[in-house]
Parts: sequence; C-alpha cells; structure tokens
Amino acid sequence: MRRYTLSFIVLVLAIGIPFLLINPSEKNAISGDERVTKAMLLDTLDQVVQIAEANSYKPIENTNQMYRGAIKGALASLEETYTYYVLKREHKRAVENLYNAEFGGLGVQIYPDHRGFIKISKPIPNTPAARANLQAGDYITKVNGQRIHLSQKTGMTLDDVVDLLRGRLGTDVTITIQRKFIDPFDVTLTRGKIPIKSVKSTMLDGNIGYIQIKGFIGSRRTEGTEEDFNIALKAHEAAGMKALILDLRDNHGGLLNAAYHIADAFINEGVIVSTKGRKNEFNDEYPATSNLLCPADIPLVVLVNEYSASASEIVAGAIKDTRRGILVGQKTYGKGVVQKRYELLDGASMSLTISAYYTPNGTSIDEVGITPQVAIADETPDEIEGIMLRKVDASDTLRDFITKWIDDHYTDPGEIPKDFSLLELELPKLQQMLEAERIHVSLKWLKQRAERFFNSHVGIEQVVNLAHDRQLQEAIRIINNNEVEKYLDPPEETEPPSTTHANTPVEPETTTEE
Repeated sequence: MRRYTLSFIVLVLAIGIPFLLINPSEKNAISGDERVTKAMLLDTLDQVVQIAEANSYKPIENTNQMYRGAIKGALASLEETYTYYVLKREHKRAVENLYNAEFGGLGVQIYPDHRGFIKISKPIPNTPAARANLQAGDYITKVNGQRIHLSQKTGMTLDDVVDLLRGRLGTDVTITIQRKFIDPFDVTLTRGKIPIKSVKSTMLDGNIGYIQIKGFIGSRRTEGTEEDFNIALKAHEAAGMKALILDLRDNHGGLLNAAYHIADAFINEGVIVSTKGRKNEFNDEYPATSNLLCPADIPLVVLVNEYSASASEIVAGAIKDTRRGILVGQKTYGKGVVQKRYELLDGASMSLTISAYYTPNGTSIDEVGITPQVAIADETPDEIEGIMLRKVDASDTLRDFITKWIDDHYTDPGEIPKDFSLLELELPKLQQMLEAERIHVSLKWLKQRAERFFNSHVGIEQVVNLAHDRQLQEAIRIINNNEVEKYLDPPEETEPPSTTHANTPVEPETTTEE
C-alpha cells in the first residue's frame, strides 16, 4: 500500500499539449481502409488554422485561441465530464486557492458598485490592507497608475482587478484610494501571505458545536482545511461541546487528501476511502488512524444536500458507512471519480480523471449519490418563483440597487452601513423596479436574496441563519431529543426528493489527488 502525501505534485507533460503526445509512426484507422497518420492530423490542424486565418470574413487576431479550442475538443472527445483544459489564469488560481490555500495579496474583500467602480467591503485583519488602515467603503480607483473601472468600454473585469492586486509575496503595489470627504491618495503596500479560509464555526445553544466546511483545500497538513477544522474542533471541545453538526452543504469538493484527514478525525479503524484506476499507481487505500480528534461519544450529525459533491461525499460516505454519525438533508450530487492536474507548457493545465473512489463499504457513489438517514429539504420557491429568481440573478438591478443604497448611506470613513433592516424597508421599491422588467418575485424570496447580497458586500459573515434553515433546525432537534443513535440503523431509509444534475447551478470541484 502506498500513501500519497499532502504535497502538491505538479507533473509536466513531456512535450506539452495532448496533440504532441503522439508517436508519428503510429497509425489510426479513420473509416474503412482509409488510414491517416497522427502526424497528418497535426498537419491538417495547422492547415485548418491557416485557411481560416487567410479567408475568414472576420479577421482572426489570435490563432492561439484556435489551437486551444482544438485542445479542448481533444479532451471533450473523451466524453468524460471532469476531464478538461484549464486556462492559465484558472490554473494559477487553482494552485493558490485549492492547493496552497493562500496567495500573495493585500487582504481586502472587494466588489464592483452600481457604476462599475471597485469598493472595499472589508479589510481582512492582520493583513497589509488592515495595517495600512484601509477602510470599508474605500474605493480603489487605480492600481500602479492604471485606472480601475469595470465596463464594456474598458473591457476590464473583476478577475482583471484581482490579478492586478495579487502577486508574488514581498512585491510592492501602489493603489489610489478615494475615501469620502477626503482627496484621493496613494498607498504603497507590500504583498503579504493571505490565507484562504474554508471553515467557519460557532457554538449553538445547548453546547452544540457547528462547523461548516465550504471546500477541501490546502496540500499541507499545517495549512488549509485540516488545520482550520482542527482549531475549530479543539475550541468547541474546550468550550464543553456535547454534540457536533458538520455542515457539508453546497461543498463542491476539493482535495482528496484534505477530505481523508477530516474523515479520519472521526474514524479510528478500517479504510476511509479507496481509489481504483486503469494504472496500478492510481490504486490506493486510505486507512483510518487510531488518533480520534473527535471523541466517539460526541453525537455527530452531518448536513448534506444535492450540491454536496466529490470530496465532501468522501467524508459523508465514510461517516455513514462506519456508523460514526448520521446524515441529514438531501441526496448528494454523486461524483465518485478522482482527477489529477497536469501542468502544460503554456502555463495552463489539464484535469484528467484517473480513478474512481469507493466508500468504506466498497460502494461507488458516482452518478448515484448518498442518501441521508433523515431526508429533509429546505424550503424552496415554487417553479415560477424559481424562474423569476433566476432572472433576478441574471439582471443587474438587484446589485445596482443595493450597492447604490450602501453608497448613499455610507457616512463617515470606515462606517459602512450594516443594518439590513433599514434596507429592507426599501425592498418594495426594488420589487417595483424588477416588475418594470417583467420580473415578478415575492418580497419573501427577494428579501433572502437581498440580505445575502447585502451581507457579502458590507463584510458581514453570518455563520448560521436558523430562521430560514429547516435542515439545521432538524439536526438540532435530533440532537436535543437524543435521536442520533435511533437513526443509525433505521428499518427503512426514506428517499429524499429527487434532484437532477441538469438543474445544478455549479459544477462540483474535481476531487484532486495531488
């Protein structure tokens, strides 16, 4: 048995792009007796690009895009959902956000306001931005002298701004700040290490610990999800935790090793997860260690829903199969395969499915999902309301209304408004504006959308919202009534409402073995 470490192994392809991983002497039958060499296909690709470049009625300014399209097509021809080409920018972000769980930056949460200007919603404590006394409500108007404005005319996007602010640790960046009542001024900051947090926690009434994991990140045991989870768990234990709720809802996955170590905190024997691929090097078993971080006498409830996918299903499956705790919510997404990222010569990468993974009982949950012991769905809008809410999300009206309200009610520097109840009084106006666009949505659901948007833009981190969370309410009820043990061996599992991946708004993260 071989153990993968938590280090991020970057494998560089010998020649670079999939089309070049070819022996020109090999031949491939195309149809009938016609035989075409792979070298001929490469030449044909060049010919196609040249013909299009010379004769297309629209000028082709970047033929590299055509070659990238060919790479994407080559991987798409494998007809494997999670195998695809990853652009250079996206690969760089994945390395920072997923594997390293940190990046070189300033430590500000930013968003575009209703006019396309970039505004700070929150400086993160103990970062260069906080030490420089940047404040909520400050506008960033320039970065290294480059004017910052998001619009069709400038072609600038929020990702472009993030790229300008992020950079190598220890390098300097000069930003121009516009603060209310004060003339614009420049601040030069040295980029520092900004950690990415995937874990939130709080103690609920009755000494019920609550830990939410939004993704499994960090390729080193000292940083990332594992470390943050361990810190939260120890804090709960020190505070007298009597039961634990682990929230994996809307967790689209991440790194296999990070998920393994979280599951290992609850399980002390057997195999937590195993992987099997076409090549022996991708076959492995991940055994539980004897060191229990969460004592066995602590009742455990895991919250899942139809967007719990990939690495989060590894944790949920291990806890259910070993009877360490119960699952409450809805059937999970059903992604039971593992990907590996291969870095390419152009700075991009390819995500390739290399193996399937199996829960402790030897079960593959791919395209099946995991059924919770207690099936309960959160309240959802009806079909018509759901359609209207999607139109709200596609429109800029809600964003512009809220960001303008924040700007209008921002008074003193650093005193960004944080009382949603004041904005709530204005929501009928927003409702009327949406109706003018033929978007008819009830105030009840509009309020939920608006409150979530408002909180994210003024720096409010609300860990739980019991008023609107039926699944969390049920988990608390089960714990308070000492019913966890009752559900570990139910006479019959009840299927939750069926879900279809076609309606899934986001794809799950690849469970990456690095």
